[in-house]
Amino acid sequence: NALFSHLFVKGPSFDRESVISRCVALKRDVVKEDEYDTGTRQKLNLGHTIGHAIEAQSNFTVTHGQAVAIGMAIVSKAGVSLGICHTESYQKILKILDFFELPKSTDYSSDELCQSALLDKKRSDSTLNIIIPRCIGDCIIQSLTVDALHSFIEAGL
Repeated sequence: NALFSHLFVKGPSFDRESVISRCVALKRDVVKEDEYDTGTRQKLNLGHTIGHAIEAQSNFTVTHGQAVAIGMAIVSKAGVSLGICHTESYQKILKILDFFELPKSTDYSSDELCQSALLDKKRSDSTLNIIIPRCIGDCIIQSLTVDALHSFIEAGL
């Protein structure tokens, strides 16, 4: 939360060395706590499932960072519609994406994104875990059935 606040205030003029150092330390601690990616570590994947689907649909002409940014916006918006993500947090996410001139939307349909998302390596038979922010610094791991994924993506577009 402090890191997000720092970036939110500083925008693109943030101190890159200290932010990168902090990010590495945070990720190290999470990975150490959940070495096999079965719990808390999954939360590092906010925006990635939809982001990977966007990358695949674009034949990788959309960069990983751009795709994950769009994925974060879609997941957060869907989270708002489900009553999970606070509207204020969703607005802050959109604003910080604007600060860094990152995209927030895609022209791919929910059908296209769902088709690619279902190929995600972290899919478990008939479910897929999606990371949804409740508020800045607090995400949940939401297990969605294959059938529910399409509706979830649609709610975020």
